[in-house]
Amino acid sequence: MPIVTAYEDTPGGHDALVLGAQLARLTGLTPVVATVYPTDGLGYSALARDPRWRERLETVARERFGRARALVAGDAWGSEPEFAPLGPGPAAVALAEHADEIGAAVLVVGSTGGGLLGRLAPGNTVQRLLPAARCPVAIAPRGYRHTAAGEITAVGVAYDGTPEADHAAALAVHLAGRTGAAIRVVTVADHESTVPAAGEIAAKALARLPVEIDALADVVVGRSVGATLAELPERPDLLVVGARGYPLMRRVLLGGIAGVLVRQARYPVVVVPPPE
Repeated sequence: MPIVTAYEDTPGGHDALVLGAQLARLTGLTPVVATVYPTDGLGYSALARDPRWRERLETVARERFGRARALVAGDAWGSEPEFAPLGPGPAAVALAEHADEIGAAVLVVGSTGGGLLGRLAPGNTVQRLLPAARCPVAIAPRGYRHTAAGEITAVGVAYDGTPEADHAAALAVHLAGRTGAAIRVVTVADHESTVPAAGEIAAKALARLPVEIDALADVVVGRSVGATLAELPERPDLLVVGARGYPLMRRVLLGGIAGVLVRQARYPVVVVPPPE
């Protein structure tokens, strides 16, 4: 199960490379760097029939992957990354299909839109990718290449007792269990009066974690769950959150908690799709 990092030669692409390398090194999984070539005015079919397109793709791929190697050295990944040119086509579709085809553990992308420095600002690719991806998607905040810690030592997981939260906790265990990173279970209480109930929920999550995992439970008070998780007083290196889907459709509710986190969190967020 590889860690797939979506790369383009932009600041957001560079942020994704740094996070992808951290996750590959954390898990010991095979790193794959993928880049997508969109269509031009000729359309997909015309490009596919033109042998010059393949030649150009290979030339651009070599240039892009050369820059990727220069930005994040092979030893930073734990092992030399594999490179995969994709397309032509919409980036979100190509990335989601490739991740599904090779059984990716996580698909890593960078923020591509505007916004405040240090916050996630999802562009079109991220917004379209989240509903389409069948594997967890990790989003690096804008400017992450400048602010990233050397190692991921604390993995947070947002927990509210739902099946989606259990799914997120399982991924957090998978990420943390390989290198001894600690897990911080975070439950949000909307008022001081609900802290005891929230504490019981967090304690149940803690009790389900493997005993060999270094873990703690924490209750944070805040009226908005999404905004509270995005501004945790003790910042995790990574926050894992489960996403709810529309009935009969595998779509992420970007207007819900996951959506708020994707837009506002100051640290990388991993959005875990709903259980099948």
